[in-house]
Amino acid sequence: MIDLRSDTVTSPSPEMREAIYTAKVGDHGYGDDKTTIELEAYCADLFGKESALLMTSGTMSDQIAIRCYTQPGDEIVLDRSYHINYFQAGPSTDLGKVLLNLCDAEGGILTPEDIEEAITGKYRGELFNRATLLCLENTINGYGGRIFPLENLKKIFTYAGMKGLPVHMDGERFLNACIATKISPREYAKYTDSISTSFSKGLGAPFGSILMGSRSLIQKAAKYRKWYGGALHQSGFMAAAAMYAIQNNVQRLEVDHRNARLLAVLLGAEDYFDIDLQVVETNMVMLSTKKLNLESSHFVDLCRNEGVLLYPWSQYTVRAVSHLDVSEKDIAVAAEKIIQVSKNILNGTIP
Repeated sequence: MIDLRSDTVTSPSPEMREAIYTAKVGDHGYGDDKTTIELEAYCADLFGKESALLMTSGTMSDQIAIRCYTQPGDEIVLDRSYHINYFQAGPSTDLGKVLLNLCDAEGGILTPEDIEEAITGKYRGELFNRATLLCLENTINGYGGRIFPLENLKKIFTYAGMKGLPVHMDGERFLNACIATKISPREYAKYTDSISTSFSKGLGAPFGSILMGSRSLIQKAAKYRKWYGGALHQSGFMAAAAMYAIQNNVQRLEVDHRNARLLAVLLGAEDYFDIDLQVVETNMVMLSTKKLNLESSHFVDLCRNEGVLLYPWSQYTVRAVSHLDVSEKDIAVAAEKIIQVSKNILNGTIP
């Protein structure tokens, strides 16, 4: 089975398992886990932030950032496509008690004009809710791993500063953007107030995300992590896997990008998938099933029967993600099988 559902489906390598097995651990509830402390210091330095906090997941990183910046009834400005809306609308409103003010930016790449329109599009006053946080995403999952350009980020950060809006970057695949653009994490993250990144997506660890920002923000975040049940004891086992991942598996993201590009080229030869090669920038490919007159969930089932796992992103959109457990040969085989399924559909020979 060739699994292209997500880059979260990977298994730890023997070297990562060894790092987990030999990790030096202590009770981090008392601040005694040296491996976790080292990981947090390493990431804070890599991203140019004062402090960092290990989290169980990207969702926890985002939700705790929201909690740190907002009060119940406040508004967050973000694009409709972002993970915080697409997958986290429930916890954002339930845990954070905040409203999501959604933009519809082209490709998910917000501009100061988009944000201004979102803020000024309704009456504001002392007795009404207010926008207190701007959330961005890089790479943009809903648009197939698109990169949020640094120049756009600079403009937004300047604008947000003028408006008194902190900027939180949901950067769970942020390092994919850094590798693709050859821009360092520190340079990119300079234009955010806080940023998260995942160890369990393209980097191949089995667990975890990290939230980075000012020392005061992270102190506050530690309280909410405890409240939300995310404070761990011997967390060094997980931190060791994360440290191995971020020290050894970042540069190889280039391989995932090449494999995604290869898949896009192979599938793009069939015009019914509507693949735009210009937007295949990192490790994802989005393909449409509209011209096949078949909903994505049914298409995904048919591909599964042929040994290829895909993700039904929306009614007529399927997502494929390359990762470290998928080879160039796997990509070629997967493309062949996906195309054959499509031809069977067009020929009327599907079950």
